[in-house]
Order: sequence, then C-alpha cells, then structure tokens
Amino acid sequence: MILQRLPIAKTMAIAQVIWGIILIGTGFAQNFPTMIALRLLLGILEAPIIPGNLLVLSMWYTRSEQSLRYGLMYTGLSVCFTGPIGYAYVLPYVAFALLACVNIISIGFIHGDSPEIWRIFFWITGGMTVVWSLVLGLFLPDNPVKAKFLSEREKVIAIDRVRVNQTGIENKKFKKAQFIEAMLDPKTWLMFFFNVWVNVPNGGLTNFSPLIIKGLGYTSQRSTLLTMPCGIMQTVSSYLCNGSVFLAAKYLPKLQLRGCIIIFGELVGMIASTFLYTLPLNNLHGRLGAMYVSYFYLGPYIISLSLVGANVSGHTKKVTVNAMIFLAYCISNIIGPQFFKSDQAPLYPLGIGAILGSYVLSLTTIILYMMTCWFDNKRRDARDAAAGERLHADTDFQDLTDKENIHFRYLW
Repeated sequence: MILQRLPIAKTMAIAQVIWGIILIGTGFAQNFPTMIALRLLLGILEAPIIPGNLLVLSMWYTRSEQSLRYGLMYTGLSVCFTGPIGYAYVLPYVAFALLACVNIISIGFIHGDSPEIWRIFFWITGGMTVVWSLVLGLFLPDNPVKAKFLSEREKVIAIDRVRVNQTGIENKKFKKAQFIEAMLDPKTWLMFFFNVWVNVPNGGLTNFSPLIIKGLGYTSQRSTLLTMPCGIMQTVSSYLCNGSVFLAAKYLPKLQLRGCIIIFGELVGMIASTFLYTLPLNNLHGRLGAMYVSYFYLGPYIISLSLVGANVSGHTKKVTVNAMIFLAYCISNIIGPQFFKSDQAPLYPLGIGAILGSYVLSLTTIILYMMTCWFDNKRRDARDAAAGERLHADTDFQDLTDKENIHFRYLW
C-alpha cells in the first residue's frame, strides 16, 4: 500500500534510483550469495513500477485513451539496447569516441585473460537507469493537481475530462472494505490467473531465447545479437494490439472488442509456438522466425493491463488489484523457466509445451472474464435509470468501487 500512502511519481523515481545503484553494484559482486542478495533487492524495488504506471495513466487519460498509452509505454525496445550492449561495448574514452569516432570495440571481441568483462553490462544499464530516474523524479507529477506545467484552469479541465471513467483520481486513505471487495471479486482472480498464464512465455523465452538460438547453430556472441528481433516483435505486438483497441474505441465505440483483440494476439503466439515445437532442427530460419513470433504475447498482456486500469474503481481496490497483477507477473516468471530442462536442449520440448499450455489457459480465462463483464453490464443496464449519461452527481469522484457505483460499466 506504499503507492497509496506516498506520492506515486516520487516513490517510483526513488525506487528506480536505488534500483540503478544496486544494478551498478551488481557489477562489483564477488560471489554467488552476493549476486542472489542483490537480485532479490532488484526484484523488490521493481514492485512499484508497473502498479504505479497503471495508477498514473488512469489519472490522466480516459478509458478509451489508456490502451494506446499502455502500448506506447510497454514494449520490447529495451532488448534493442541490451542486445548491442552485450555484443558491443564502447571503451572508457567515450567522449573522444563521440568526437572522433575512434576507440569503439566490442565486448565480444575483447580478448585477454580478464574474466570481468560481464561487469561492464551492469555498469552501463545501471547508469542508464539512474539517469532516467532523475528525469522521472524531476518532471513526472504525482497527479494532475500537482502538475507544475498546468495552470489552475487546465488542472480543472484535466480532472473533469476523466470524470467519464467513473474511477476517481486519488485517495490517500486505506479503505478496508475496498480491500476485501478486491479479494472477493471474481474478476480480480480471473485477471490474476490470466496474467499468470500469459506471462509464462515471458519467463521461459526471455531467459532461454539465447540458448534456443545458440542451439540452432549460432555462436554465443551472435546469439546475443539475434535476441534483438525478439524485442522488436514484442514492440510490434504492443503497438498493433493496443493501436487496434484505440481505433476500435474511437470509430466503433459501441462494440466491445478488447477481449477479441487479446484472443487474436494469443492465437498468433500459440501458432508460432506450435511451429517452434514441430519444425525439424535443420529448418534453422523457420525455427528462428517461429521463436520471434512467439513473443507476440506482449500485446495481449498489455491490453489486459489496460483492462485492469479501466475496470477497477475505488483507489484502495485499484491499488490492491494492481499489486496482485504484479504478483501474478512475478509468479509466472518463476514458473516459466522451470520447464526448460538442460538435458532437453536445444528443442526444450517441455518448455515449449508449457508455453502452448499457457496459451490455452489464458484464452480460457480471458473468455470467462469477458463473459463476466458482459453479464454484469447487462444486469446494471436493467437497473440504472441514468445509463448513458456523462455526469452523475451521486457518484462522480466519490471514490466508490466499480461494484458500488451503479453507473459503472465494464470494458471487455
């Protein structure tokens, strides 16, 4: 509940500063226990980031606008940085290199007796994180009311435009009743398990994709570079799926298409995983392409995050559900790698089979979620005399939960 008690943007910025410092410190670790301890701290500090981002976006954008912003925010572009960093490294005289285009040399091509080259990767990425967290702390406001770049009139407009969400802005008081409702709401658990299933491919593929690529006959160095298209495919999936949701909300506002787009994205990933499982080992390019398309799961996952932001009202309930969604993400990333056995390389049949199974489970769960939302909306339509109106003086900005607010309608 830290995000409810403390300023959201400042909390995320501080967490990222410490995260970056610990990442830099990881480059100085001298033994395995130290590495594990530092990795545990990194996981703890990552906890407020995704839930915090969900809260920030819900304060600033209407429900029809949120999905596109989620898609722009969550991508696989980080691989386009980590891949080249793992493959190539600029030597310390970077200023001279920028000016004279000299002294550029690859980590993979550094030869010598030093086993310490891997540490450079942590120093670079940790430094990048610290720099960006300072930018975040300086420029990201905790809520529209505290935005220094808005006039008082613009702040009122910013708050009023999200009135239609019926989800409120922010409330620093913890409400036990909302916490209990979140834990007893079937939609909470359906979305929790969907996020467990949909992220199993992330836990497996993210950790083992370099080994899968190496098993296709590429060198370790080339395998690192060939992970870059994985991030590009994730980004394409995120932009395509969330852009489709945005366009559907804009031009077909009466149709509920979010769940259908999730199903489409899941089917794409499932088909790719099937090819990865069945194609012969000598079909190198086919298996490599299938592995890349297997990363299409990211788009459906991001849409599910936008559904959480759009379909949960009441600040305590929203914070609780966001925390559970992040917990589901962590659980799936623990589960995923367990199916990739070293004695099954390079096919990893159990791992790929687990990914296929996770797609089936995620499809089943999201269909149940869609049916639940549809049923609740139909029941509310029959009872709500003010259905379809934009202003509701009895519920607007009252920090009511979606169950308490008769005017609330679920997106699916």
